[in-house]
Amino acid sequence: MKSPKSHVWKWRIALMILVTWICLDGIELITQAQVQPPRRRRGLMINPEELRKKDEITVDIGKSLVEIIQRASRQSTNQEVDLVLVIDGSLAMKGPGKIVEARAVDMVNAFEEAAIDYRFGLVWFQNAGKTSRIAIKPLQSGLIELEDNFRNLPPPRFKGRVAGHGLDAIMKGLEDLQFRSDAEKHLVVVTNSKLQTSWGQGDDRNQVIGKILDWCKRDKIRINIVGVSEEVQMQLTDMTDGKWYAIDKYQRRVDHAPLIDKSITRIDGIFRRIAKHIAATVTQPIDLVFVYDSSSSMDDKVDEICTGLDTLVEVLNTEGVDYRFGVIRFWARFGGGESSIVTTKPPLDAEQVKKLFRRPRRGDEHLLDAIMGTVPKLRTPDNRKLVLFIVTDEPSSSGPGTDHTSARAVEVCRQADAQVYAIGGVGKLGSVNPSTSGNSVSEEFQRRAPAATNGKHYIMPGPEVPFPNRLIQ
Repeated sequence: MKSPKSHVWKWRIALMILVTWICLDGIELITQAQVQPPRRRRGLMINPEELRKKDEITVDIGKSLVEIIQRASRQSTNQEVDLVLVIDGSLAMKGPGKIVEARAVDMVNAFEEAAIDYRFGLVWFQNAGKTSRIAIKPLQSGLIELEDNFRNLPPPRFKGRVAGHGLDAIMKGLEDLQFRSDAEKHLVVVTNSKLQTSWGQGDDRNQVIGKILDWCKRDKIRINIVGVSEEVQMQLTDMTDGKWYAIDKYQRRVDHAPLIDKSITRIDGIFRRIAKHIAATVTQPIDLVFVYDSSSSMDDKVDEICTGLDTLVEVLNTEGVDYRFGVIRFWARFGGGESSIVTTKPPLDAEQVKKLFRRPRRGDEHLLDAIMGTVPKLRTPDNRKLVLFIVTDEPSSSGPGTDHTSARAVEVCRQADAQVYAIGGVGKLGSVNPSTSGNSVSEEFQRRAPAATNGKHYIMPGPEVPFPNRLIQ
């Protein structure tokens, strides 16, 4: 007869086998639950792994560049294409920048296969603190020339952690490069950052964008961008009939890019904004003195400026502002000669101001001469606030032998207790060796004076009269 202990051990062994079997079966069930079965959609079997792979967009920067060139070749009506590469030189762009350089031969081959008379230009930009570091290489044809342009960029080629001012670089390229008038013209911006400007944000940034769009519309230049998901990039490409490409697989096109405020793209809209700002910030009667550029480049803007004056008067009257007008007209001999300045002190009415605006225009202009030579002599009554309203389409400058600086001109406005507004030209946006002169971007009077006196600055809208070093040959 077997002992009771042997029966106990048999039951224990059986119980252990049962527990082990139950655990193994549970593990199998859990494993099966973790494996997601194919989903059925409208009668089709969909594998989740294949769906994820489909969502991952593969990006080839070189292929995008070649596609841009092929499209430009098809769009050309006379087999001529001028194409400018605008390359972000920041540290984060070192890899993509090398790809662009390595695909130079593919870009040239794409033009030559289509039998296109092509030229490449190069704009390289980098953040340099308060201003932009920008290098411009002229439009040339040939693979060797294109490769040399990449090799001869100023050292250090990739430096700094902050992206450069891409909008400034675009504007600098439009200003300095000479496109052939009959060529199909394209800018190709390559960046992995948002497009910025040293002019600031908000209205200032929108004004720069508006100016770029004005230039491109006038000279039929298309902007293409290999970049990031940013509304500004979509707007620049869409409004110039260009195309946007993602620089990496993480970017997606933004389909709701809003337009910039159109009021800053019209002279009368800017006059309205300035009138409202005056009414909101000045409580005493004002002497509003226009510092008006009477040079020849203003000839095609006079009608719009007079319409803007009507708008300003309407707003000031509606707001109950007590105002009087005065006008300082300035011009100079062609070639940057000596300044001529005529001051008509208040009180003037709007019709008298228009007649002075319509006086024959002549020569060049030196804004700093007008400020330094006349503002201290205005002698505005103590009970009235002096408001200076600068209207010009050129950056600030001084005549030969005067050596006036923006800093001194700002101080003259402050001493006169003037509130300064400016509709002006675009100053120097940057270079490889930024200047410290009165015309550099950090010293531009038209921007500094309004900022120092509670005024506002705007860029003169509309196309400009071409100069010898302007866009079209």
